[in-house]
Amino acid sequence: MKIRGLGYIGFHATVLAPWRSFAEDLLGFMPAVAPTGASTQDTLFYRLDERSWRIAVHQNEKPGLAYIGWELADRDALAAAAEHLDRCGVAIEHSGPAAKSAAAARGVSDLIAFADPDGNKHEIFYGAPTSLNDRFVSPAGVSGFVTANGMGHVLFVVRDAHAAEDYYTRVLGLRTTDRMDMGAGKRAIFMRTNDRHHSVAVTDVIPEPMFHHVMFEAERLEDVGRAWERLGKSKTPVMMTLGQHANDPMLSFYVTSPSGCGIEFGCGGTLVDDASWAVREVGPEELWGHRGPTMDAIEAGGGRS
Repeated sequence: MKIRGLGYIGFHATVLAPWRSFAEDLLGFMPAVAPTGASTQDTLFYRLDERSWRIAVHQNEKPGLAYIGWELADRDALAAAAEHLDRCGVAIEHSGPAAKSAAAARGVSDLIAFADPDGNKHEIFYGAPTSLNDRFVSPAGVSGFVTANGMGHVLFVVRDAHAAEDYYTRVLGLRTTDRMDMGAGKRAIFMRTNDRHHSVAVTDVIPEPMFHHVMFEAERLEDVGRAWERLGKSKTPVMMTLGQHANDPMLSFYVTSPSGCGIEFGCGGTLVDDASWAVREVGPEELWGHRGPTMDAIEAGGGRS
């Protein structure tokens, strides 16, 4: 499995209207035209770059994560991935006409879908839809987003961080970057697909498994500062205040999306050199900031902020 990076993400929302102001006015995502095979009545699509879309929001009775799309290079890579998943005992959800219909709904050449042990839906695809003559323009004036190494990262709360690390490294072919001691026997583990510090993080510090957040990386510090100012004028719930991680060290803030899960909006993440990087054991310290309910939950579990 040779995943190139996080290609797209889909959310469920009971009502779509709150997402419009959240995505466009606060975070600066550009509205996008739906792929030809996708529904145009119950889904919103957003762009971050030259790709035709990166974020989809589907109307659904139950809010939360819908799916995560991981990008591969080509058809041969997808065929190899399907064989690898089969050897790992992973059940693939789509095949034949159903797979073609799913790919058309995403606007990609082809995909396969499966669920991880905690029920999160993953899609592995190739042939991303791209708008070469349609420049990204942010409604909120964001200069752009860093997407060359995937559009960001995701964090899953899991039952057992070490078991999840084994799954993502063995099944998805990720490489461990850092392991973090959260105290009281709890862990956070960060894994990468390319030179981005991590594309997947897992932690067992919170009791119930859940999708915690997705991170989007803006190009400039000014983009984060201005978004933080816009947040201060809105009624959007803050998950964690502006701050800087010690291990990335991403400068960011966290907000609660209309789908109930988190969005981290940041800049300045570390790029890893595979030739020289060695896995580190680190503590949960922040360089500064990042205060809020999430940190309170971590501290209650025995970790430090």
